[in-house]
Amino acid sequence: MKSLNQKATQVFLKLLDGLHEVGDHKKIDNTEGAFMAVHVEIIAQAPTVRGGFIVSIAHYYESHGDLVCDPDMTFLFYPAGQVTPLTFEQGGVVYQVAAKFDEGKILFNSKQQAEITSFANGWMLNIKEQQGL
Repeated sequence: MKSLNQKATQVFLKLLDGLHEVGDHKKIDNTEGAFMAVHVEIIAQAPTVRGGFIVSIAHYYESHGDLVCDPDMTFLFYPAGQVTPLTFEQGGVVYQVAAKFDEGKILFNSKQQAEITSFANGWMLNIKEQQGL
């Protein structure tokens, strides 16, 4: 299973800073609306990784009164700092489950998981630049 590269992991850790338990969340908008805000939330404890969390990171825009993700990704965060992308959703049109938990194991589609990891590596660097992190 692929994990974020070192530079992307550093950005991820900055986004996660100050969040420690399930339900903790924050919105980062350092651009006064020039770029979409980043929404970060710890959504669950990892069922297979002691001390690990499932984290959602998303951008949203409004369309006809509804919030639409652009994108929303979930990540498995290991206590040692490793970050592995699990899912990718784009505007309710594309939803990819690259890794899931089943009976104490992580099952993954290696091709899809590699693709979303590649996207996430670039996305983290874009977030860093856009939000001045």
